[in-house]
Amino acid sequence: MGFTIPSDSDMSAKTDQDDSSIAKDGGSSNSKGSSLHDGVTERSPLLRGQVIELPSRRPQWMSRSALTIILTLVVGLLASGDQLMDSPQTRIIESVICYRYYERVDPSKIQVGRDAVGPGAGGGVAEMWCKADGVQEQLAMLRGYQQLFDGFPALLLAVPFGWAADRYGRKPFLMLGLISFVFRASWIQFITWFWQAFDIRLTWLSALHGLISGSSPVVSALFFVVLSDITSEAERAAVFLRIGATELLANLTMPPLSAWLMDINPWIPSLCGTLIMCMCIFLFAVVPETLNYKHPYGSPSSSHPPSPSAETAPLPPPDMSVRNPISADFTTRWIGTVKDATAFLTRDWRVTALILPFFGHMLIGNATQLLLQYLSKRYEVTFSKATLLLTIYNAVRVLLLFVVLPHLSTAVMRIFHLTGQKKDLYLARASILFIIAGWTLVGLAPNIPTVAISMAVASLGQGTYLLVRSFLTSLVPVHHIARVYSIISVVDTLGAMFGGALLAGLFKRGIALGGTWIGLPFFFLGLISAAFAVLMFVVRLREGEGELLADEQEM
Repeated sequence: MGFTIPSDSDMSAKTDQDDSSIAKDGGSSNSKGSSLHDGVTERSPLLRGQVIELPSRRPQWMSRSALTIILTLVVGLLASGDQLMDSPQTRIIESVICYRYYERVDPSKIQVGRDAVGPGAGGGVAEMWCKADGVQEQLAMLRGYQQLFDGFPALLLAVPFGWAADRYGRKPFLMLGLISFVFRASWIQFITWFWQAFDIRLTWLSALHGLISGSSPVVSALFFVVLSDITSEAERAAVFLRIGATELLANLTMPPLSAWLMDINPWIPSLCGTLIMCMCIFLFAVVPETLNYKHPYGSPSSSHPPSPSAETAPLPPPDMSVRNPISADFTTRWIGTVKDATAFLTRDWRVTALILPFFGHMLIGNATQLLLQYLSKRYEVTFSKATLLLTIYNAVRVLLLFVVLPHLSTAVMRIFHLTGQKKDLYLARASILFIIAGWTLVGLAPNIPTVAISMAVASLGQGTYLLVRSFLTSLVPVHHIARVYSIISVVDTLGAMFGGALLAGLFKRGIALGGTWIGLPFFFLGLISAAFAVLMFVVRLREGEGELLADEQEM
């Protein structure tokens, strides 16, 4: 059944006919009915001179597959730029600290005077002299505080940014995040380029970029939010795994390229990394807003039909009858907003139970950094051989996330007739068992062959937290996803801020104890992963949850 909208000429003719009829009757209202009704038939428009606008579907000119490809490219380029500039940036900062150190301690080590030395004190002191304890202590202190300062914006702004992304859209905040990364890198490069005019500690101000974006964990969380917006439950885990593999691929390929370019000049990979990040901004600009992508009429709904339980019941509206003073009213409203933004944590205990394991996510990330030092120390191998072992370890993880887990995910659903929710939960449980066994064996391994096998076992659990993230997405309403991911980013940030120091302390204690105890940080990883595994096995699907989405996986 359609609506017939009259043209302007038809409307004009009809109006003239009515006016002449009124003039002929002398404006009398008593002639065979009102003149206002003359010429009105069942085909006449109900509203004259008005155009009825029907709700139209929001244009989605870019397909899901195209969006996924572009977002994967953005993540890959962003990770590549970061990895390309990480080592040279550290080397440039080390060079500045080193030059100033030997100006005070031993000027004879300085090869080029201040009037001729290059940006970042390049060529001022031979790199071999920069490994002195005094230089390395300052470098470690500078980077340690930088990591601490970078974490504060994420802790403060993760939940507000998640709430805003759920309400106003994902794209503006992601775009700000990408721009802030360029600002951060540019500020550090500016300070180190003009190192003679500025104190190197001013690089700490680069942490202010987090006030724009919420810092790296928040931006990472929002990327997963966008991916969850555009993917169905059946394919979500596979997409998450491939995104994780893309980032690992950058970690595998960019450091060797960066090292080669650093032999020429460390500024080359550093500036190229910033340029690649700028490319990410222009590439992401073509991505449309994905909020309500699956619900184009602007009515966000749950990712699964809600069950009629008290845990999913809507919150009662706030009482607006009581008027408080301005300051008290602001505080009340702010507290109410925070409570509303985090209310889903108490409605379904499973959400909180599955967010806690993400602390182990960043612990494992820090363990990867410690692994190089551990391999060199315990097995008395050079850093180049230890780096080769890590390269093999990363290659196995890339293969796992790119090929094995996505195909295994599809096969499990097809063979065992599982829904996306069940598949994600079961694979996450199996994956964390590999983490427990792998890291425990790394700590126990007596020689290089056994530690290589142990690392391979641990790498089989790489997809655990991506699978848990996918399962969590299916438990919360669409308009709460960004908030859940933001809280995950808070837990990630806490793990990044304190996990490195915790593992380093355990490593130091293990060295003091001697023997097998040198693997103490990896025993701790196995133990805490076992605790998180208990949470994963306690969490279960409720009656009817696993079957309600059976049609979605066929989309």
